[in-house]
Amino acid sequence: MFQNATEILTLIASTAVQWLFYRKRWFPKDFVPERILVIKLDHLGDVLLATPVFSNLRRAYPNAELHALTGAWSRVVLERHPDVNKIIEYNSPTFCRTGQPTSFRGTFQLYRELRRQKYDLMVELRSDWWTVCFAFGRLTPKRLSRAALQIANRLGFTQFSGTHETTRNLDVLKQAGIPAPVQTAIFSVTVEDQKWASDFLATYQIERQRPLVAIHPGSPIALKRWLPDRYAELADWLIAQKRAQILFVGVTDEIPIVMEIQARMRGESINIAGNTTLTQLASILHTCNVFIGNDSGPMHLAAAVGTQTIGLYGPGDPTRFGPAGVKCQTIRGRPDCPCVGTICRFGKAGCMSEIQVTDVIQTLETAAYLPLNNKHASAVTN
Repeated sequence: MFQNATEILTLIASTAVQWLFYRKRWFPKDFVPERILVIKLDHLGDVLLATPVFSNLRRAYPNAELHALTGAWSRVVLERHPDVNKIIEYNSPTFCRTGQPTSFRGTFQLYRELRRQKYDLMVELRSDWWTVCFAFGRLTPKRLSRAALQIANRLGFTQFSGTHETTRNLDVLKQAGIPAPVQTAIFSVTVEDQKWASDFLATYQIERQRPLVAIHPGSPIALKRWLPDRYAELADWLIAQKRAQILFVGVTDEIPIVMEIQARMRGESINIAGNTTLTQLASILHTCNVFIGNDSGPMHLAAAVGTQTIGLYGPGDPTRFGPAGVKCQTIRGRPDCPCVGTICRFGKAGCMSEIQVTDVIQTLETAAYLPLNNKHASAVTN
């Protein structure tokens, strides 16, 4: 409740600053910014869904320097973006899940550094109290604020053109007359990355003639995790019916979840949780035929590298936060699941328990995800 109240107050404050000090949203035709700061402070998946903003800003202002202010956890996403010139780290206390948030002294030094950059335009996609204060201090002469658009939307004025986060981020640009033809999130996978993935998987004796399915059973939020016994049943079905090779992915803290699933399985599987960096994981997911997993950063990463993706949802709205792309499908346990925190109002097992193994199998079969062409063989030889 407190977090929601804090977020609402931040939205109101950001909107007030926009309306009081940056009232002109439309830019003159001769406006050509030399340096632009884009602020996106929240989590990895959210930052991935914001990458089209940089692509469209580059198209609109090809000679501008595009800088990003984001958390350390999302830095690698923007390091791989071809249109981002510089990344500045700020670990907001509001969004910091691991490590230490930026101190008060560090925040003040950050403000001084940003002042020295002399930005012409700030695009604020997700902020906190301190970055709202930066805007209050007139850090830039021009500013676009998603918060102002959100408040206007709630009051019945200017409406978002769509529900999905990618669309809402791009609406911030469109409000200022900046074209936004690029709609798809990207995470670049180089030829060198593909070669690394091929060599890495060779150590696990992956057979190139068989489909490779990545499964991510973890999530920082327990209510977003599908049940281990159902992941085990699904993995065994994939092995028996599709001759699939199962690759469990995740971070180190999720190793116990994977081990529990493997203990319930009859077939063999591979666990690489905790053994890859984000860039390495992206190159491996690019190699896979299909990704299946909970609402999380790896799910959005799989979609961003072009892999066929099935996202499993309980809490969270897939129409807004689902994986973006024509190769993506989502399954939701309950369409009315509003739960946050650690307790589900619909029972101890949570809304994810409403998803059955047959639901995932039907999605795989209907979408003809398996069997597929030997995509993973060609992906690592380009």
